[in-house]
Amino acid sequence: MEGFAMCWSKAGVIKFIKGLASPVGNGYTKPPILPVCSVQGEKGPPAAMPLSVDPESRPGEYVVKSLIANFTTVSERKIRIIMAEPLEKPLTKSLQRGEDPQFDQLISTMSSLAEYCLPSLLRTLFDWYRRQNGMEDESHEYRPRANTKSKNDEQQKDYLLERRDLAIDFIFSLVLIEVLKQIPLHPVADSLIQEVINLTFKHFKYKEGYLGPSTVNMHIVADLYAEVIGVLAQSKFPAVRKKFIAELKELRQKEQSPAVVQSTISLIMGVKFFRIKMYPVEDFEASFQFMQECAQYFLEVKDKDIKHALAGLFVEILVPVAAAVKNEVNVPCLRNFVESLYDTTLDLSSRKKHSLALYPLVTCLLCVSQKQFFLNRWHVFLSNCLSNLKNKDPKMARVALESLYRLLWVYMIRIKCESNTATQSRLNTIVINLFPKGSRSVVPRDMPLNIFVKIIQFIAQERLDFAMKEIIFDLLSVGKPAKAFSLNPE
Repeated sequence: MEGFAMCWSKAGVIKFIKGLASPVGNGYTKPPILPVCSVQGEKGPPAAMPLSVDPESRPGEYVVKSLIANFTTVSERKIRIIMAEPLEKPLTKSLQRGEDPQFDQLISTMSSLAEYCLPSLLRTLFDWYRRQNGMEDESHEYRPRANTKSKNDEQQKDYLLERRDLAIDFIFSLVLIEVLKQIPLHPVADSLIQEVINLTFKHFKYKEGYLGPSTVNMHIVADLYAEVIGVLAQSKFPAVRKKFIAELKELRQKEQSPAVVQSTISLIMGVKFFRIKMYPVEDFEASFQFMQECAQYFLEVKDKDIKHALAGLFVEILVPVAAAVKNEVNVPCLRNFVESLYDTTLDLSSRKKHSLALYPLVTCLLCVSQKQFFLNRWHVFLSNCLSNLKNKDPKMARVALESLYRLLWVYMIRIKCESNTATQSRLNTIVINLFPKGSRSVVPRDMPLNIFVKIIQFIAQERLDFAMKEIIFDLLSVGKPAKAFSLNPE
């Protein structure tokens, strides 16, 4: 059969599979030769891509094999381009989503096909991955190729091969992210899932002593594999949790050293795309049981950097929960999680070395807490935020402002305030600090104005009169003498 390249849309492939699902001899007619399409960004006539797909095979098998062959050809072309680029150039410049619409469509089509043949597609992708890496078994563990003892030419060659390895991982992880979304529709054997998990976690291992040019790209690839874990955790959370806890336990048993600390942080960052499943309640509880285990480690660990990494992880996971919660969530596991962390975190956040990392966590804990817990506890942290609005460190001032912004949303929109007197007093304190009377600027200065606009909006949604009289009229100089009138458009 002559070589060809596929230019099918996702809808076209799905229609083809559904329409031609019968085997040869049951009304099946051999599919036509697919059109040849030129490679994205290349000039000249369309280039034929050599494929060896038996046209007499079943239609579903025919399409999958053709698609895989096309994926292989396009991937190899991309890898050649990557190899010709400077070693320090980030892989995202050439391989990120949206960079090549044709390749994006190819991956999207593979995702749609996975609904019908996910296990075989995964096995085929792993075969491709192993061949690209020259592996004959599944015991592959990625290590930087280069070492400081190599001669210059050999070292450059090692760096080049290292860049190739990372490009392969980049492409492979992009495909995994898309096809694994179909697990709920097409169950996969536990052994195959474990293979994905094992490979993924190997990329979270810290490369001690590495000083080569691929450091940035290693982090990029690790982040992509973290996305793979995020997708996998949505349907195979127990397996992901088990692997993470086992890896963490192994690191905790080692003697503390800079390498162990960095390895622990790399592992923690590997699950940053994990998201709480809000329903069914069994999955919600299982997610927070895992969070509780991490919280216990947070309370026990002494190292500042690990503490900050865990705080960042909690924030990544809790922000979507806070956004999804319209009313308070009265589930014991969430309540226990908040109560176990809050006092310690609030205390640590008042220390300068922890403030930047822990202010967002205290904020998130309050945002997902129950109404009474919030009202009883938030005033202390609110005072801390207000006092830091004028902090000389602009980063700290920004963090304090964003914390205030989130807390005010919960107070005004979700909880619907307190009594009129208490609400008036609380809002007065906030407004005086943010919009000083008679001042021509807001506090803190040089911050995105949309944050202040949103704060006014939150207040106005529940207390329109207060927002108009205490904020907007003052900003517009309503009722002031003409000489004192000055309109500040900003």
